[in-house]
Amino acid sequence: MSFSRKIAKRFMLGGKGAGPSRLTGWIAIIGLAVGCMAMVLSIAVLNGFESRVVNKIVGFEGDIRVSGVDSWDKAKIDIESVVGVKTTLTFQERKGLILGRGDTQRMVVLKAVDPDLIEDFYTLNMLEGEPSELPMVYLGEMTARRLNLNVGDGFRIMSPIDHGSTWGMPRQIQCVVGGIFSVQVLDLDDKIAFIPEAVGRQLFIRKQGPDGMDIRLNENADVNAVASTIQNMYPHAKVETWGDLHAELFGAMKFERIGALAVLSLIIVVACFNLVTTLVLVIAQKVREFGILQVMGTPREMVRSIVMNQGAMIGGMGIGAGVLIGLLLTAIQNGFGIIKLPEDIYFTPYLPMDIFLSDVVTILAISVGMVLVSSMAAARRALVISPLEAVYLEK
Repeated sequence: MSFSRKIAKRFMLGGKGAGPSRLTGWIAIIGLAVGCMAMVLSIAVLNGFESRVVNKIVGFEGDIRVSGVDSWDKAKIDIESVVGVKTTLTFQERKGLILGRGDTQRMVVLKAVDPDLIEDFYTLNMLEGEPSELPMVYLGEMTARRLNLNVGDGFRIMSPIDHGSTWGMPRQIQCVVGGIFSVQVLDLDDKIAFIPEAVGRQLFIRKQGPDGMDIRLNENADVNAVASTIQNMYPHAKVETWGDLHAELFGAMKFERIGALAVLSLIIVVACFNLVTTLVLVIAQKVREFGILQVMGTPREMVRSIVMNQGAMIGGMGIGAGVLIGLLLTAIQNGFGIIKLPEDIYFTPYLPMDIFLSDVVTILAISVGMVLVSSMAAARRALVISPLEAVYLEK
């Protein structure tokens, strides 16, 4: 153990009978612990909800979407040969009108896909009905509620944009509710309805082929790397990952994390004020000892190091305890799901919490940085002590 660290340990919190410095020191330790714990827990909760949202979106739309390709048959073969690609599914989509019971109607995006691949490709949490001779259309839960429709009920769909003549009504197709899906994220339950490819060809008479292709990747595949490979294969195509499709949403989530760290850092700031107070009180209580050390030849930098080490010890206790408690509570919540949530509102039965190494490093950097600045500010007070005056100063 170095000399400065040994002296700092003896001066820790003012030593025995320190009085006010011991109290403010423990307040600083507790404040740092609470602040670090709060940051760990808040970031873990934000990460947990973001991961659930990502899983819901990727399950509903796929990992990558490609559009603007001339030959989809060739593109399907080429893209499925890319390392990391699991499967693909072409689609057509158009704004369409659903006519429900009575006078109810709803404008949604009609997405025409292969009906045999809907449940294999997409994760929809589907409530299915019985097979029917009529075309089976899959509605979102909110859309079905607005139209007062249940599984197996009949209704009509049409695409006014594809009305091919001046006179008369657009073509209407009688369908049946083949299933009701529940995604519970964004407005997807009230935005999209899945229709069979054959129905899409009948409705979208102005379309010549698919509008795009959804791509599902293997579990450990790098989304950005696969997207870059596809973009190189088809330079004129539009290749978007799930992050590109919802850039505004995830940008808002990132800003929310930054805001949470900024607000909770105020707890660390208050704790650091107590830390400075503690170190200044210790310096005042040990002023003669500091003077004696300087008279005996201790360099001024060594005096600064003693105060800095005290600040590091106090800050390290608080920061370490706070981070460890936060990580422990996160592990307990993930392991046992102690905090429950209403699943119909939050689409998860318990409070999700995920923490990553980068988050822990960021929290440690913020906390340690503030502690170092506070310790340096207090150390400047020790350097202004005159050795001779300190030796003759009575306690």
